[in-house]
Amino acid sequence: MEADFLVIGSGLAGLCAALCASRHGSVALVTNSALGEGNSLWAQGGIAAAVSPEDSPRLHLEDTLRAGRELCNRAAVEILTDHAPEAVKWLEEMGVLFDRGEEGIHLGREGGHSRRRILHSGGSASGKSFIDALTQRVRETSPIQLVEHTIAAELVVDGERCYGIRSDAAGGGSPRLILAPVTILATGGAASLFERTSNPPTATGDGIALAYRAGAEIADMEFMQFHPTALVSKNGWTFLISEAVRGEGAYLFNTAGKRFMPAVHEMAELAPRDVVASAIHQEMRQTGSEYVLLSAKHLPAALLKERFPNIYAACLERGFDMTRDLLPVAPAAHYTIGGVRTDLDGRTSVKGLLACGEVACTGVHGANRLASNSLLECLVFARRAVEAARQDATPLPAIPTQWESLPPLESEPSDFSPLAHLMTKAVGIVRSQSELACAQRQIEEFWGVYKNESLQWRNRLQVARLITQAALLRTESRGAHRREDFPHEDPNWKKHIVFQKDREPRTIEV
Repeated sequence: MEADFLVIGSGLAGLCAALCASRHGSVALVTNSALGEGNSLWAQGGIAAAVSPEDSPRLHLEDTLRAGRELCNRAAVEILTDHAPEAVKWLEEMGVLFDRGEEGIHLGREGGHSRRRILHSGGSASGKSFIDALTQRVRETSPIQLVEHTIAAELVVDGERCYGIRSDAAGGGSPRLILAPVTILATGGAASLFERTSNPPTATGDGIALAYRAGAEIADMEFMQFHPTALVSKNGWTFLISEAVRGEGAYLFNTAGKRFMPAVHEMAELAPRDVVASAIHQEMRQTGSEYVLLSAKHLPAALLKERFPNIYAACLERGFDMTRDLLPVAPAAHYTIGGVRTDLDGRTSVKGLLACGEVACTGVHGANRLASNSLLECLVFARRAVEAARQDATPLPAIPTQWESLPPLESEPSDFSPLAHLMTKAVGIVRSQSELACAQRQIEEFWGVYKNESLQWRNRLQVARLITQAALLRTESRGAHRREDFPHEDPNWKKHIVFQKDREPRTIEV
């Protein structure tokens, strides 16, 4: 199969890239699930954009830089914040209806934001609203050929250039090649490598592993963001209580009934995510509890039901009425800040390979992502990646026959819980030299046992390796990366850790 553009992934970044590319040629859109089941589907926080007269892209930029703890690429953040209103307009053109009140579009506020600038659609179900609208557009767009339930097994790389993928059907079957002059990775993050996660089971960093094996640069893997307030569950995929609930005035209490965030940060419950998650972790340690308590019961019940209908319903299903009850919450792995290193237009270090969305490391998030900048990044940089892809396309060469003769994937189900437990215990919210070194040894033991068992094991272990090694190398605490043995920021660590296959890790100054 051949196309002018190959897009891998059907979350917001992949759908946006496919729609934009379809104006310029044929598109193969490959997803390992069904269309519309990407991680973006579960995003609650909406999209950040300076659309209010009291706001500006400059203020949005300053908030983003502040949250990123001096590790952001300023040029990338300027692109993100300057193009945010345009991205909102594009979504409206695609059929997204943003929530409105008597004074126009309703704007929420979340942690780290100095202004109300979060636009929602369908209350706290914004991700679903965006995905539903774009999925319908994709199905109606004839140049886009959908390739569902298909796994990208390897990138086809000839010398230094990528020409597509070797793929397999998700349920097994013969491998085939899907080729294109340019390939855009939009495969999402790796938060499901951890036990408690807000991500679906498919978010295991497959695109990062693919790109690494193909020779692409990978950066900032130590920065795994934990969402502070996920409803307690023993482990596995948990339900988020959106930051927007705190934006409307909800409070955090420890199990002794004490509100603790005002003593931690001047913005209290609206401090950046890294600060809130770390403070919750500390309270849980000190009180010996597995959770803290989120209280919204002092807020009008009508407001909570109207603004957060899916959260209200999900809490009721689990036995909690958020208008009357304290909600037990704890941090959960949520967002992969690092990923495949790109330039300002989505280009990776491998020619013909671009990346956008959570799989990419554009530099906009620095050491800690500002709330609701993730969906915005998907749109802004997917559109830029398509324009760069148009410029970079070259004719397809003859592909070596070795790519055609690869065996099909192993498709036996596996139990990945030992790795998830290890990552949570040793590479979680707070880390240390001893636990990270132990995790590194255990991952190598897993590698020896499982590397040839399945592609799923190989990808997971490769990404776990990168996260753990980066966390060991960064001997400071900055943003989403916290070290017990190095509890402070070190000005000498204003740099990025970059990995590349068959090369020693290196650092790049900000």
